[in-house]
Amino acid sequence: MSRTEISAIETGRLVPSVAVALRLASALGQSVEAIFGADSGVPSVSWAWTGPAGDGRCWYAQVNRKLLAYPVEPTAAGSIPHDRTAPGGSDSQQSERTLVIAGCDPTVGLLAHGLAQHHNIRLLPLLRSSGEALDLLRRGLVHVAGLHLTDESGRSVNDSSVRAKMGGGYRLVHQLRWDSGIAVSRGRKERTVSALLRARVRWINREEGSAARRALDFLLASRPRPSGYKHVVHDHRSVAAIVSSGWAEAGICVKPAAAEAGVRFIPLHKEAYELCVADDNFGDPRIEALVATLQSAAFRQLIADVPGYVSRDSGAVRRVA
Repeated sequence: MSRTEISAIETGRLVPSVAVALRLASALGQSVEAIFGADSGVPSVSWAWTGPAGDGRCWYAQVNRKLLAYPVEPTAAGSIPHDRTAPGGSDSQQSERTLVIAGCDPTVGLLAHGLAQHHNIRLLPLLRSSGEALDLLRRGLVHVAGLHLTDESGRSVNDSSVRAKMGGGYRLVHQLRWDSGIAVSRGRKERTVSALLRARVRWINREEGSAARRALDFLLASRPRPSGYKHVVHDHRSVAAIVSSGWAEAGICVKPAAAEAGVRFIPLHKEAYELCVADDNFGDPRIEALVATLQSAAFRQLIADVPGYVSRDSGAVRRVA
């Protein structure tokens, strides 16, 4: 075991497997009960939030000294096998090697692949807007929050958003830069943002707290809200898919989602998609594996190959002042 893993067990961030607990007890000349007794901080399992009625499937993960059960839901990486059908009796090895990220990167499956292949870490990529992700992180329900917030000019405001919502004690890990813009139906003739805003266009919108919703509101400014404004979806791929289906003619998303859906794309600006992590979680083997994966040449090449993505600073870490 590494010194980091020992430290994580001592501080309650990591619950050892049965085999490790027995070996530690033997090495220290103590019983397992004496080392990992009821007062040792070993967490009991509880639901992170309520799932759909009649569906007890869940995943387990240890987050901030708590063992949490997450109701199964669609993820940006597709369907992930569930652990059990109700809280209780989780596999500690699985839960202690599960990393929970809330965010909206449509290609997060590439990150999940790297974590699993090189570090034996399972990634649970929960689809959430930037605002929702930060809220879950603030409440201690995820390890990492993904965000890509900008101001009206397209300048990143990730740092100031974290300070305003979370206070101090956090770091931002750069994952990538992507082209944010407007997915446009191939039936529309407009080629510029201004022409699109002047036309009678049916839009599909994103939820409050999302970067895409903020971007659309910045574009509209004082203009009347267009047709479709109140119709909301919760991720980039859904925006592009609905434009492709013909129900809507325009919507804010990232370039890879538009490319996958086969619709036109009008770029707005490049955004920094970054991962917010509490200072206290640096030293957790899962966070170390996350940063190592982002910094790896293999991951950077995969990201660089995606249209509209830039991986030059992937894995760079900075404190939120």
